[in-house]
Parts: sequence; C-alpha cells; structure tokens
Amino acid sequence: MTTPTVTTSSLTIRSILEKEKLSGPNFLDWFRQLRIVLKLEKKDYVLDEPIPEELPTNALKASKDARAKHVNDSTEVACIMLANMTPELQKTFKFHEAFKMIEQLRVMFQIQAKQERFETLNDFIGCKMAEGSSVSAHVLKMKAYVEQLARVGFPFVDELATDVIPASLPNSFNQFVMNLTMND
Repeated sequence: MTTPTVTTSSLTIRSILEKEKLSGPNFLDWFRQLRIVLKLEKKDYVLDEPIPEELPTNALKASKDARAKHVNDSTEVACIMLANMTPELQKTFKFHEAFKMIEQLRVMFQIQAKQERFETLNDFIGCKMAEGSSVSAHVLKMKAYVEQLARVGFPFVDELATDVIPASLPNSFNQFVMNLTMND
C-alpha cells in the first residue's frame, strides 16, 4: 500500500483556498492564503525561485535529485494554484509552472492593489467626523480603513492609527484630544 503524499492536515488547510477562488480583485488575500498552505507543505520556495536549468549529465546525484524535487513541487503547486482560480484564469495559466505563474499574477493584480491602497489611504487620511455625529460610528469607519489597508498589503502601525483618528475629530473635541495626548 502506498503512502499518500498529502497529509490530512495539508488537505484540511488547503480548504482555506477553496473558500474563495482567485478572481483578480482578491489577489492579495488569495496569495496570502496560498503562502500559508504551501508553507505547511514546505513548498513555498517554488514561488520565490525558478526551476533550475537542466543539469549536465555528469552533475552530482544530489543536484539532480534537488532539481527533480523542485520540478515535482512546482508542478504540484501549479495544480493547486490552478484548482483555486476562476475558469478564465485557469485557461490563461494552464501551461505555466508555479514561479512564472505567480510572477505574471503579481504583474496583473499588484497595480490594482496599489490603486486600492492609494484610494483607501486617501479616504482614511481625509476622513473627518461631522460635528454632532456618532463618535463610535466614526471610529469604526476609521478602523475599517486601517483593516482595509492591511488587506491590501499596507498595514498601519497601531500607534500611527491612534494618532490619525483623534486628528480626524471636529474642533469640539480639542480638549479631549489634548487630554488624550498629554496623558497617553
């Protein structure tokens, strides 16, 4: 009886990819989840390193074995990636190995993520609470901007976020902001 190459825990964690297939706008979330899965399976290196060139016939057996493992891991990762994409993306990438696939996906979708980051950052910094509106609703809105920035690969340091939020309050909160600043 042959031993399965994928363990039960790997199959369980792979299910996080099945929740939301790569469609484009979700590239950063999908890529983060893919990395988690591949890290557990110790195959995440195929996303960072191209398959080594074909080795000469007189190369060391260890080098040949390492290249063969890389080829096999890359094929398996490419299949995992393809299985967790929309059909349109599958058609586009069906003949790519994992490293080249992820390189092209980054080019396709990083520009979109950069634009989303820019717009969210502008909204966050430009957000001002209207006089008389709910402070808790305003803080939740600001918190949502911080969370969105983290999702698009631009996490805010908590201390910076807590500095920006009081600055977004109306003038009627100046005394509160001063006390907050003075007393940490």
